[in-house]
Amino acid sequence: MEMYEYIRYSHYKLGHSIRHINRQIGVDRKTIRKALAGEIPKYRIQKPRQKVVIGEHVDQIRAWLIQDRKAPKKQRHTATRIHERLKFEFGHKGSLSTTIATVREIRLDLDASRKEVFIPSDPLKREGAEMDWGELYLDLRGKRTKVYLFTLRSKFSGKIFARLYPAMVQECFFDGHIRAFAYFGGVFNKIVYDNLKTAVKQVLKGRERIEQESFISFRSHYCYDAQFCTIAKGSEKGGVEGAVGYVRRNFLTPIPKCDSLEEANNYLLEKCLGHETRVLSGQLKSVGELHKLEQDKLIDIPVTVYRNVTIHSAVVDKYLTVRFRRNRYSVPAGYRGKTLELELGLSELRLIYKNKVIARHKREFSYDRWVINPWHYLEALQRKPGAFSSSRILTHMEQNWDPVVKRVYDAQVKKYGEFEGSREFISTLLCFKDRSYEDMIAVLELSLEQKSVAKETIELISETTGEDIINFEEAKVAHIAAIANFSIPEADVSRFDALMEVVNG
Repeated sequence: MEMYEYIRYSHYKLGHSIRHINRQIGVDRKTIRKALAGEIPKYRIQKPRQKVVIGEHVDQIRAWLIQDRKAPKKQRHTATRIHERLKFEFGHKGSLSTTIATVREIRLDLDASRKEVFIPSDPLKREGAEMDWGELYLDLRGKRTKVYLFTLRSKFSGKIFARLYPAMVQECFFDGHIRAFAYFGGVFNKIVYDNLKTAVKQVLKGRERIEQESFISFRSHYCYDAQFCTIAKGSEKGGVEGAVGYVRRNFLTPIPKCDSLEEANNYLLEKCLGHETRVLSGQLKSVGELHKLEQDKLIDIPVTVYRNVTIHSAVVDKYLTVRFRRNRYSVPAGYRGKTLELELGLSELRLIYKNKVIARHKREFSYDRWVINPWHYLEALQRKPGAFSSSRILTHMEQNWDPVVKRVYDAQVKKYGEFEGSREFISTLLCFKDRSYEDMIAVLELSLEQKSVAKETIELISETTGEDIINFEEAKVAHIAAIANFSIPEADVSRFDALMEVVNG
Protein backbone atom coordinates (compact mmCIF):
# COMPACT_ATOMS: atom_id res chain seq x y z
CA MET A 1 0.00 0.00 0.00
CA GLU A 2 2.92 2.37 0.69
CA MET A 3 4.32 1.62 -2.81
CA TYR A 4 0.90 2.35 -4.34
CA GLU A 5 0.80 5.70 -2.57
CA TYR A 6 4.36 6.60 -3.66
CA ILE A 7 3.71 5.80 -7.34
CA ARG A 8 0.60 8.01 -7.49
CA TYR A 9 2.28 10.83 -5.54
CA SER A 10 5.44 10.71 -7.71
CA HIS A 11 3.47 10.84 -10.97
CA TYR A 12 0.61 13.22 -10.16
CA LYS A 13 2.34 15.52 -7.67
CA LEU A 14 5.95 15.52 -8.84
CA GLY A 15 5.30 14.95 -12.55
CA HIS A 16 7.61 11.96 -12.92
CA SER A 17 7.09 9.68 -15.93
CA ILE A 18 6.34 5.97 -15.75
CA ARG A 19 9.83 5.27 -17.11
CA HIS A 20 11.40 7.44 -14.41
CA ILE A 21 9.42 5.72 -11.65
CA ASN A 22 10.34 2.31 -13.10
CA ARG A 23 14.04 3.11 -12.95
CA GLN A 24 13.75 4.68 -9.51
CA ILE A 25 11.95 1.89 -7.63
CA GLY A 26 12.30 -1.10 -9.94
CA VAL A 27 8.57 -1.85 -10.23
CA ASP A 28 7.19 -3.29 -13.46
CA ARG A 29 5.61 -0.70 -15.77
CA LYS A 30 2.32 -2.64 -15.93
CA THR A 31 2.08 -2.46 -12.16
CA ILE A 32 2.79 1.29 -12.28
CA ARG A 33 0.05 1.84 -14.88
CA LYS A 34 -2.45 -0.14 -12.73
CA ALA A 35 -1.59 2.00 -9.73
CA LEU A 36 -2.05 5.19 -11.75
CA ALA A 37 -5.41 3.84 -13.01
CA GLY A 38 -6.54 3.49 -9.40
CA GLU A 39 -6.32 -0.28 -9.04
CA ILE A 40 -5.41 -1.17 -5.47
CA PRO A 41 -2.78 -3.93 -5.54
CA LYS A 42 -3.94 -7.37 -4.50
CA TYR A 43 -1.57 -9.12 -2.17
CA ARG A 44 -0.98 -12.77 -2.73
CA ILE A 45 0.28 -15.19 -0.14
CA GLN A 46 3.57 -16.49 -1.33
CA LYS A 47 4.06 -20.21 -1.43
CA PRO A 48 6.21 -21.33 1.48
CA ARG A 49 9.78 -21.82 0.42
CA GLN A 50 11.09 -25.31 0.63
CA LYS A 51 13.55 -25.90 3.45
CA VAL A 52 16.08 -27.94 1.59
CA VAL A 53 18.54 -28.55 4.44
CA ILE A 54 16.14 -29.40 7.26
CA GLY A 55 13.37 -30.81 5.07
CA GLU A 56 14.79 -34.34 5.22
CA HIS A 57 14.60 -34.27 9.04
CA VAL A 58 10.96 -33.08 9.39
CA ASP A 59 9.57 -36.62 9.86
CA GLN A 60 12.17 -37.35 12.55
CA ILE A 61 11.36 -34.11 14.42
CA ARG A 62 7.64 -34.95 14.26
CA ALA A 63 8.31 -38.44 15.68
CA TRP A 64 10.29 -36.99 18.61
CA LEU A 65 7.53 -34.49 19.42
CA ILE A 66 4.86 -37.21 19.33
CA GLN A 67 6.95 -39.35 21.72
CA ASP A 68 7.24 -36.33 24.04
CA ARG A 69 3.51 -36.49 24.76
CA LYS A 70 4.11 -39.57 26.94
CA ALA A 71 7.18 -38.11 28.69
CA PRO A 72 7.13 -35.93 31.83
CA LYS A 73 6.75 -32.24 30.96
CA LYS A 74 10.16 -31.32 32.33
CA GLN A 75 11.88 -33.98 30.22
CA ARG A 76 10.55 -33.12 26.80
CA HIS A 77 12.57 -31.87 23.81
CA THR A 78 13.22 -28.19 23.41
CA ALA A 79 13.94 -26.83 19.94
CA THR A 80 17.58 -26.35 20.95
CA ARG A 81 17.86 -29.97 22.09
CA ILE A 82 16.35 -31.16 18.79
CA HIS A 83 18.89 -29.06 16.88
CA GLU A 84 21.75 -30.62 18.87
CA ARG A 85 20.48 -34.17 18.23
CA LEU A 86 20.14 -33.49 14.51
CA LYS A 87 23.74 -32.26 14.37
CA PHE A 88 25.29 -35.13 16.30
CA GLU A 89 23.06 -38.00 15.15
CA PHE A 90 22.38 -37.00 11.52
CA GLY A 91 25.10 -34.50 10.66
CA HIS A 92 22.64 -31.65 10.16
CA LYS A 93 24.30 -28.47 8.80
CA GLY A 94 21.38 -26.03 9.09
CA SER A 95 21.04 -23.06 11.45
CA LEU A 96 19.44 -23.08 14.90
CA SER A 97 16.87 -20.45 13.86
CA THR A 98 15.64 -22.68 11.02
CA THR A 99 15.30 -25.62 13.41
CA ILE A 100 13.36 -23.49 15.92
CA ALA A 101 10.98 -22.27 13.20
CA THR A 102 10.45 -25.82 11.93
CA VAL A 103 9.77 -27.19 15.44
CA ARG A 104 7.25 -24.39 16.03
CA GLU A 105 5.38 -25.22 12.80
CA ILE A 106 5.25 -28.94 13.59
CA ARG A 107 4.02 -28.29 17.14
CA LEU A 108 1.25 -26.01 15.87
CA ASP A 109 0.24 -28.67 13.36
CA LEU A 110 0.16 -31.40 16.03
CA ASP A 111 -1.76 -29.20 18.49
CA ALA A 112 -4.32 -28.24 15.85
CA SER A 113 -5.21 -31.90 15.37
CA ARG A 114 -5.77 -32.27 19.12
CA LYS A 115 -7.77 -29.09 19.70
CA GLU A 116 -11.22 -29.80 21.08
CA VAL A 117 -14.20 -28.76 18.97
CA PHE A 118 -17.22 -27.33 20.80
CA ILE A 119 -20.77 -27.92 19.58
CA PRO A 120 -23.13 -24.93 19.98
CA SER A 121 -26.18 -25.77 22.07
CA ASP A 122 -29.67 -24.37 21.70
CA PRO A 123 -30.79 -22.81 25.03
CA LEU A 124 -34.43 -23.65 24.29
CA LYS A 125 -33.61 -27.37 24.11
CA ARG A 126 -31.58 -27.55 27.31
CA GLU A 127 -32.99 -29.46 30.26
CA GLY A 128 -31.99 -29.95 33.86
CA ALA A 129 -29.66 -27.90 36.02
CA GLU A 130 -25.98 -27.50 36.85
CA MET A 131 -24.50 -27.36 40.34
CA ASP A 132 -21.12 -26.11 41.53
CA TRP A 133 -19.20 -24.77 44.53
CA GLY A 134 -17.08 -21.62 44.64
CA GLU A 135 -14.95 -19.82 47.22
CA LEU A 136 -15.14 -16.18 48.30
CA TYR A 137 -14.64 -13.90 51.29
CA LEU A 138 -16.94 -11.90 53.58
CA ASP A 139 -16.16 -9.31 56.22
CA LEU A 140 -17.99 -11.21 58.96
CA ARG A 141 -18.25 -9.21 62.18
CA GLY A 142 -15.26 -7.16 61.05
CA LYS A 143 -13.09 -10.20 60.23
CA ARG A 144 -12.19 -11.31 56.68
CA THR A 145 -13.65 -14.83 56.49
CA LYS A 146 -13.58 -17.47 53.76
CA VAL A 147 -16.98 -18.95 52.91
CA TYR A 148 -18.24 -21.30 50.21
CA LEU A 149 -20.78 -20.49 47.52
CA PHE A 150 -23.34 -23.11 46.49
CA THR A 151 -24.97 -22.46 43.11
CA LEU A 152 -27.68 -24.30 41.20
CA ARG A 153 -28.55 -22.92 37.76
CA SER A 154 -31.32 -23.89 35.37
CA LYS A 155 -29.89 -24.75 31.94
CA PHE A 156 -33.10 -23.63 30.19
CA SER A 157 -34.02 -20.37 31.90
CA GLY A 158 -30.70 -19.35 33.47
CA LYS A 159 -32.41 -18.85 36.83
CA ILE A 160 -29.84 -19.00 39.65
CA PHE A 161 -30.05 -20.06 43.27
CA ALA A 162 -27.04 -19.18 45.41
CA ARG A 163 -26.31 -19.64 49.11
CA LEU A 164 -23.25 -19.27 51.33
CA TYR A 165 -22.00 -21.98 53.71
CA PRO A 166 -19.13 -22.23 56.19
CA ALA A 167 -17.82 -25.47 54.63
CA MET A 168 -18.18 -27.77 51.61
CA VAL A 169 -19.49 -30.77 53.54
CA GLN A 170 -22.33 -33.19 52.90
CA GLU A 171 -24.87 -31.51 55.19
CA CYS A 172 -24.30 -28.13 53.46
CA PHE A 173 -24.36 -29.85 50.05
CA PHE A 174 -27.76 -31.41 50.72
CA ASP A 175 -29.16 -28.29 52.41
CA GLY A 176 -28.27 -26.25 49.33
CA HIS A 177 -30.25 -28.65 47.15
CA ILE A 178 -33.25 -28.70 49.50
CA ARG A 179 -33.43 -24.90 49.57
CA ALA A 180 -32.83 -24.66 45.82
CA PHE A 181 -35.68 -27.07 45.05
CA ALA A 182 -38.00 -24.94 47.19
CA TYR A 183 -36.76 -21.79 45.41
CA PHE A 184 -37.36 -23.25 41.93
CA GLY A 185 -40.69 -24.77 42.96
CA GLY A 186 -39.71 -28.31 42.02
CA VAL A 187 -36.90 -30.75 41.29
CA PHE A 188 -35.00 -30.89 37.99
CA ASN A 189 -35.03 -34.28 36.27
CA LYS A 190 -31.24 -34.19 35.86
CA ILE A 191 -28.45 -32.25 37.58
CA VAL A 192 -24.88 -32.03 36.26
CA TYR A 193 -22.02 -32.20 38.80
CA ASP A 194 -18.26 -32.09 39.04
CA ASN A 195 -16.67 -35.10 40.72
CA LEU A 196 -17.45 -33.92 44.27
CA LYS A 197 -16.36 -36.08 47.20
CA THR A 198 -19.76 -35.50 48.77
CA ALA A 199 -21.34 -37.26 45.77
CA VAL A 200 -18.66 -39.51 44.25
CA LYS A 201 -16.87 -42.34 46.02
CA GLN A 202 -14.76 -43.47 43.04
CA VAL A 203 -14.19 -42.13 39.51
CA LEU A 204 -14.28 -44.86 36.85
CA LYS A 205 -13.66 -44.71 33.10
CA GLY A 206 -15.44 -41.98 31.13
CA ARG A 207 -18.56 -40.77 32.90
CA GLU A 208 -18.99 -43.85 35.06
CA ARG A 209 -18.89 -43.19 38.81
CA ILE A 210 -19.43 -45.08 42.06
CA GLU A 211 -21.63 -42.71 44.05
CA GLN A 212 -21.65 -42.20 47.80
CA GLU A 213 -24.46 -44.19 49.42
CA SER A 214 -25.74 -41.07 51.17
CA PHE A 215 -25.93 -39.26 47.81
CA ILE A 216 -27.82 -42.16 46.24
CA SER A 217 -30.26 -42.01 49.14
CA PHE A 218 -30.70 -38.26 48.66
CA ARG A 219 -31.27 -38.57 44.90
CA SER A 220 -33.70 -41.41 45.41
CA HIS A 221 -35.72 -39.30 47.83
CA TYR A 222 -36.12 -36.53 45.24
CA CYS A 223 -36.23 -38.88 42.20
CA TYR A 224 -33.72 -37.12 39.95
CA ASP A 225 -30.72 -38.31 37.92
CA ALA A 226 -27.11 -37.17 38.29
CA GLN A 227 -24.62 -36.66 35.48
CA PHE A 228 -20.91 -36.20 36.21
CA CYS A 229 -18.46 -34.24 34.09
CA THR A 230 -15.41 -35.83 32.53
CA ILE A 231 -12.29 -35.09 34.58
CA ALA A 232 -10.93 -31.55 33.90
CA LYS A 233 -13.80 -30.77 31.53
CA GLY A 234 -15.41 -27.73 33.13
CA SER A 235 -16.79 -26.75 29.71
CA GLU A 236 -19.35 -29.54 30.07
CA LYS A 237 -21.16 -27.33 32.56
CA GLY A 238 -19.82 -23.92 31.69
CA GLY A 239 -23.15 -22.30 32.54
CA VAL A 240 -22.93 -22.91 36.27
CA GLU A 241 -19.21 -22.19 36.43
CA GLY A 242 -20.14 -18.92 34.77
CA ALA A 243 -22.86 -18.54 37.41
CA VAL A 244 -20.31 -18.84 40.23
CA GLY A 245 -18.23 -16.07 38.66
CA TYR A 246 -21.34 -14.00 37.89
CA VAL A 247 -22.57 -14.18 41.49
CA ARG A 248 -19.11 -13.36 42.83
CA ARG A 249 -18.65 -10.35 40.56
CA ASN A 250 -22.17 -8.92 40.52
CA PHE A 251 -23.73 -9.90 43.86
CA LEU A 252 -20.74 -10.06 46.20
CA THR A 253 -18.38 -7.35 44.95
CA PRO A 254 -17.28 -5.28 46.81
CA ILE A 255 -16.83 -7.67 49.72
CA PRO A 256 -20.05 -7.54 51.80
CA LYS A 257 -19.89 -6.54 55.45
CA CYS A 258 -22.33 -8.41 57.68
CA ASP A 259 -22.84 -9.62 61.24
CA SER A 260 -23.85 -13.18 60.35
CA LEU A 261 -23.91 -15.65 57.50
CA GLU A 262 -27.70 -15.60 57.63
CA GLU A 263 -27.70 -11.85 56.98
CA ALA A 264 -25.43 -12.38 53.97
CA ASN A 265 -27.70 -15.14 52.65
CA ASN A 266 -30.80 -12.95 52.93
CA TYR A 267 -29.01 -10.31 50.88
CA LEU A 268 -27.90 -12.94 48.34
CA LEU A 269 -31.46 -14.25 47.99
CA GLU A 270 -32.70 -10.75 47.14
CA LYS A 271 -30.04 -10.53 44.44
CA CYS A 272 -31.08 -13.91 42.99
CA LEU A 273 -34.69 -12.75 42.84
CA GLY A 274 -33.60 -9.55 41.12
CA HIS A 275 -31.70 -11.61 38.53
CA GLU A 276 -35.03 -12.99 37.28
CA THR A 277 -35.78 -9.68 35.54
CA ARG A 278 -32.62 -9.94 33.44
CA VAL A 279 -32.85 -10.85 29.74
CA LEU A 280 -29.87 -13.04 28.84
CA SER A 281 -27.92 -12.63 25.61
CA GLY A 282 -29.72 -14.26 22.68
CA GLN A 283 -33.05 -14.48 24.52
CA LEU A 284 -36.28 -12.54 23.97
CA LYS A 285 -37.77 -13.24 27.39
CA SER A 286 -36.51 -12.59 30.91
CA VAL A 287 -35.10 -15.29 33.17
CA GLY A 288 -38.30 -15.29 35.23
CA GLU A 289 -40.53 -15.63 32.16
CA LEU A 290 -38.48 -18.54 30.84
CA HIS A 291 -38.63 -20.24 34.24
CA LYS A 292 -42.45 -20.20 34.10
CA LEU A 293 -42.21 -22.16 30.84
CA GLU A 294 -40.08 -24.89 32.45
CA GLN A 295 -42.11 -25.05 35.68
CA ASP A 296 -44.40 -27.82 34.42
CA LYS A 297 -41.41 -30.06 33.63
CA LEU A 298 -40.11 -30.01 37.21
CA ILE A 299 -40.71 -32.96 39.54
CA ASP A 300 -42.92 -32.28 42.57
CA ILE A 301 -41.10 -31.90 45.88
CA PRO A 302 -41.85 -34.91 48.15
CA VAL A 303 -44.22 -34.29 51.06
CA THR A 304 -41.85 -36.11 53.43
CA VAL A 305 -38.95 -33.87 54.42
CA TYR A 306 -35.49 -35.36 53.86
CA ARG A 307 -33.67 -35.85 57.18
CA ASN A 308 -30.38 -34.13 56.52
CA VAL A 309 -28.18 -35.76 59.18
CA THR A 310 -25.30 -38.22 59.26
CA ILE A 311 -24.75 -40.79 62.01
CA HIS A 312 -21.35 -41.51 63.56
CA SER A 313 -20.05 -43.20 66.71
CA ALA A 314 -17.78 -41.60 69.30
CA VAL A 315 -16.21 -42.62 72.61
CA VAL A 316 -16.27 -40.30 75.64
CA ASP A 317 -12.74 -39.53 76.86
CA LYS A 318 -11.39 -38.56 80.30
CA TYR A 319 -12.28 -34.89 79.72
CA LEU A 320 -15.97 -35.81 79.31
CA THR A 321 -15.77 -34.95 75.61
CA VAL A 322 -16.09 -36.76 72.31
CA ARG A 323 -13.70 -35.87 69.50
CA PHE A 324 -15.14 -35.32 66.06
CA ARG A 325 -13.42 -33.72 63.07
CA ARG A 326 -10.69 -32.17 65.24
CA ASN A 327 -13.17 -30.62 67.69
CA ARG A 328 -14.32 -31.68 71.16
CA TYR A 329 -17.92 -31.69 72.39
CA SER A 330 -18.78 -32.14 76.08
CA VAL A 331 -21.18 -34.68 77.62
CA PRO A 332 -22.68 -34.93 81.14
CA ALA A 333 -20.81 -36.69 83.95
CA GLY A 334 -21.26 -40.46 84.15
CA TYR A 335 -20.58 -41.28 80.50
CA ARG A 336 -16.79 -41.52 80.49
CA GLY A 337 -15.61 -44.48 78.38
CA LYS A 338 -19.03 -45.10 76.86
CA THR A 339 -19.63 -45.26 73.10
CA LEU A 340 -22.24 -42.75 71.95
CA GLU A 341 -24.16 -42.23 68.76
CA LEU A 342 -23.28 -38.86 67.24
CA GLU A 343 -25.98 -37.34 65.04
CA LEU A 344 -24.60 -34.54 62.89
CA GLY A 345 -26.92 -32.00 61.31
CA LEU A 346 -26.33 -28.78 59.42
CA SER A 347 -26.20 -26.56 62.52
CA GLU A 348 -26.60 -28.93 65.48
CA LEU A 349 -24.74 -31.94 66.86
CA ARG A 350 -26.63 -34.38 69.12
CA LEU A 351 -25.08 -37.05 71.33
CA ILE A 352 -27.26 -40.09 72.02
CA TYR A 353 -26.88 -42.99 74.45
CA LYS A 354 -29.35 -45.88 74.37
CA ASN A 355 -31.84 -43.86 72.29
CA LYS A 356 -31.72 -40.95 74.74
CA VAL A 357 -30.32 -37.55 73.76
CA ILE A 358 -27.82 -36.65 76.49
CA ALA A 359 -26.26 -33.53 74.94
CA ARG A 360 -26.88 -30.98 72.19
CA HIS A 361 -24.31 -28.56 70.81
CA LYS A 362 -24.10 -25.98 68.09
CA ARG A 363 -22.03 -27.46 65.28
CA GLU A 364 -18.51 -26.05 65.01
CA PHE A 365 -17.05 -25.70 61.49
CA SER A 366 -13.64 -24.47 62.65
CA TYR A 367 -10.96 -26.80 63.98
CA ASP A 368 -9.34 -27.52 67.37
CA ARG A 369 -12.23 -26.02 69.35
CA TRP A 370 -13.68 -27.11 72.69
CA VAL A 371 -17.47 -26.87 72.57
CA ILE A 372 -18.44 -27.01 76.24
CA ASN A 373 -21.61 -26.93 78.32
CA PRO A 374 -20.48 -25.86 81.84
CA TRP A 375 -23.35 -27.77 83.48
CA HIS A 376 -21.73 -31.02 82.36
CA TYR A 377 -18.75 -30.38 84.68
CA LEU A 378 -20.22 -28.86 87.84
CA GLU A 379 -20.61 -32.16 89.73
CA ALA A 380 -17.01 -33.15 88.91
CA LEU A 381 -15.80 -29.67 89.91
CA GLN A 382 -17.45 -30.07 93.33
CA ARG A 383 -14.83 -32.74 93.97
CA LYS A 384 -12.02 -30.69 92.36
CA PRO A 385 -12.80 -27.01 93.04
CA GLY A 386 -9.13 -26.08 92.83
CA ALA A 387 -9.17 -26.80 89.07
CA PHE A 388 -11.99 -24.37 88.36
CA SER A 389 -10.07 -21.07 88.23
CA SER A 390 -7.82 -22.30 85.38
CA SER A 391 -10.42 -24.41 83.56
CA ARG A 392 -12.03 -24.03 80.14
CA ILE A 393 -15.35 -24.08 81.98
CA LEU A 394 -14.66 -20.69 83.58
CA THR A 395 -13.36 -19.36 80.25
CA HIS A 396 -16.61 -20.43 78.56
CA MET A 397 -18.66 -18.68 81.26
CA GLU A 398 -16.64 -15.49 80.87
CA GLN A 399 -17.09 -15.49 77.10
CA ASN A 400 -20.68 -16.69 76.77
CA TRP A 401 -22.61 -16.12 80.00
CA ASP A 402 -23.97 -12.89 81.44
CA PRO A 403 -21.24 -10.80 83.19
CA VAL A 404 -23.19 -11.02 86.47
CA VAL A 405 -22.06 -14.67 86.80
CA LYS A 406 -18.39 -13.69 86.82
CA ARG A 407 -19.10 -10.83 89.24
CA VAL A 408 -20.69 -13.25 91.72
CA TYR A 409 -17.71 -15.61 91.33
CA ASP A 410 -15.22 -12.79 91.93
CA ALA A 411 -17.17 -11.65 95.01
CA GLN A 412 -17.21 -15.17 96.49
CA VAL A 413 -13.47 -15.65 95.82
CA LYS A 414 -12.77 -12.31 97.49
CA LYS A 415 -14.85 -13.31 100.52
CA TYR A 416 -13.78 -16.96 100.95
CA GLY A 417 -10.47 -17.27 99.07
CA GLU A 418 -9.86 -18.96 95.72
CA PHE A 419 -10.32 -22.60 96.77
CA GLU A 420 -13.34 -22.18 99.07
CA GLY A 421 -14.74 -19.41 96.87
CA SER A 422 -14.68 -21.74 93.86
CA ARG A 423 -16.39 -24.47 95.89
CA GLU A 424 -19.04 -21.96 97.07
CA PHE A 425 -19.61 -20.73 93.52
CA ILE A 426 -20.02 -24.24 92.08
CA SER A 427 -22.47 -25.16 94.85
CA THR A 428 -24.35 -21.92 94.15
CA LEU A 429 -24.71 -22.75 90.46
CA LEU A 430 -25.97 -26.25 91.25
CA CYS A 431 -28.92 -24.64 93.04
CA PHE A 432 -30.14 -23.64 89.57
CA LYS A 433 -29.70 -27.04 87.98
CA ASP A 434 -33.45 -27.38 87.42
CA ARG A 435 -34.13 -23.69 86.79
CA SER A 436 -33.84 -21.70 83.59
CA TYR A 437 -30.78 -19.66 82.69
CA GLU A 438 -32.88 -16.47 82.82
CA ASP A 439 -34.06 -17.25 86.37
CA MET A 440 -30.47 -17.83 87.49
CA ILE A 441 -29.30 -14.49 86.08
CA ALA A 442 -32.21 -12.65 87.72
CA VAL A 443 -31.51 -14.20 91.15
CA LEU A 444 -27.76 -13.46 90.93
CA GLU A 445 -28.52 -9.84 90.05
CA LEU A 446 -30.81 -9.56 93.11
CA SER A 447 -28.11 -11.02 95.34
CA LEU A 448 -25.59 -8.42 94.17
CA GLU A 449 -28.13 -5.66 94.72
CA GLN A 450 -28.57 -6.91 98.31
CA LYS A 451 -24.77 -7.14 98.63
CA SER A 452 -24.93 -10.73 99.79
CA VAL A 453 -23.33 -13.48 97.70
CA ALA A 454 -23.41 -16.32 100.21
CA LYS A 455 -24.90 -19.51 98.83
CA GLU A 456 -27.57 -19.61 101.55
CA THR A 457 -28.71 -16.08 100.74
CA ILE A 458 -28.85 -16.77 97.00
CA GLU A 459 -30.73 -19.99 97.67
CA LEU A 460 -33.24 -18.12 99.86
CA ILE A 461 -33.77 -15.45 97.19
CA SER A 462 -34.33 -18.19 94.64
CA GLU A 463 -36.95 -19.90 96.83
CA THR A 464 -38.80 -16.69 97.72
CA THR A 465 -38.98 -15.45 94.15
CA GLY A 466 -40.57 -18.71 93.03
CA GLU A 467 -40.48 -20.03 89.53
CA ASP A 468 -41.36 -16.80 87.71
CA ILE A 469 -38.80 -14.05 88.10
CA ILE A 470 -40.21 -10.62 87.21
CA ASN A 471 -37.68 -7.98 86.33
CA PHE A 472 -38.16 -4.32 87.22
CA GLU A 473 -39.04 -3.15 83.70
CA GLU A 474 -41.84 -5.71 83.39
CA ALA A 475 -43.20 -4.73 86.82
CA LYS A 476 -43.44 -1.09 85.84
CA VAL A 477 -45.66 -1.86 82.85
CA ALA A 478 -47.65 -5.06 83.13
CA HIS A 479 -47.91 -5.64 86.87
CA ILE A 480 -48.60 -2.06 87.93
CA ALA A 481 -51.37 -1.92 85.34
CA ALA A 482 -52.80 -5.15 86.75
CA ILE A 483 -52.74 -3.73 90.29
CA ALA A 484 -54.52 -0.57 89.15
CA ASN A 485 -57.34 -2.62 87.65
CA PHE A 486 -57.67 -4.92 90.64
CA SER A 487 -60.95 -4.54 92.60
CA ILE A 488 -61.61 -5.82 96.13
CA PRO A 489 -64.91 -7.73 96.32
CA GLU A 490 -67.55 -6.58 98.88
CA ALA A 491 -67.78 -8.67 102.07
CA ASP A 492 -70.89 -10.79 102.70
CA VAL A 493 -71.81 -9.65 106.27
CA SER A 494 -74.63 -12.19 106.52
CA ARG A 495 -71.99 -14.85 107.19
CA PHE A 496 -71.11 -13.12 110.45
CA ASP A 497 -74.78 -13.36 111.54
CA ALA A 498 -74.55 -17.09 111.11
CA LEU A 499 -71.54 -17.19 113.41
CA MET A 500 -73.35 -15.20 116.08
CA GLU A 501 -76.23 -17.65 116.00
CA VAL A 502 -73.87 -20.54 116.61
CA VAL A 503 -72.25 -18.81 119.59
CA ASN A 504 -75.57 -17.75 121.20
CA GLY A 505 -77.11 -21.11 120.56
